[in-house]
Amino acid sequence: MIKLVSINIELDKHLDLVENFLKEEKPDVACLQEIYETDLQNLATKLGMTPLFGQMALMGRFPFGIGILSRVPFESVSRAYYFGDKETAPTHTYNGEPQSFYRLLLSASFQKEGTNTVIGTTHFTWTPNGETDKTQKAHFASLLQVLQDIPEIVFCGDLNAPRGREIFDTLAKSYKDNIPQRYTTSIDKNIHRAGSLQLMVDGLFSTPAYTLKNVRLEQGVSDHLAIVAEISHSS
Repeated sequence: MIKLVSINIELDKHLDLVENFLKEEKPDVACLQEIYETDLQNLATKLGMTPLFGQMALMGRFPFGIGILSRVPFESVSRAYYFGDKETAPTHTYNGEPQSFYRLLLSASFQKEGTNTVIGTTHFTWTPNGETDKTQKAHFASLLQVLQDIPEIVFCGDLNAPRGREIFDTLAKSYKDNIPQRYTTSIDKNIHRAGSLQLMVDGLFSTPAYTLKNVRLEQGVSDHLAIVAEISHSS
């Protein structure tokens, strides 16, 4: 069994909360969105975990993107860009337009108890009010191409595309949506600048090789709720 946590940490605004949460939960693998590379490295050092980083843009002079922290060995690391490319990612600079961020699926094969588990994370393309637009549709088609090249995977992250709408529900036709239906939002109303939003924009999907148990959302960590789950191999 691998314990997984996924959090959109909202840059460096809640690092103490994130650090304390990860210390308490002790996940084997933590997927973090909206993170500076330097903060990922610092968390890795403090928590005794190994970092993996996928760059979406330079924010000023600082590499920014998505990250994975791991307590367990891993291999076959992949940074598959579905908007932008690996070659220009190190110098791509954020211009103030949220849709200008490069987008990628960061994944690896994690080893524990003699089994390999492929886990990936992404931060999908933003749109106002979570409404699907042509840019999202184009990026989604490219993301599906990336996912189709991975036979079995658990993937998580901020989809910026709410459950009940086109992008999320299309994913749920091919991959299992593991967020329990009792949760109607992944926004923390006490921290998010917009307050209470009934939008399930964070996802946790899997292929049939994996069973996810004890999935829960936790508040008080960032402006998005933290996802916690246990991953095992289906019998």
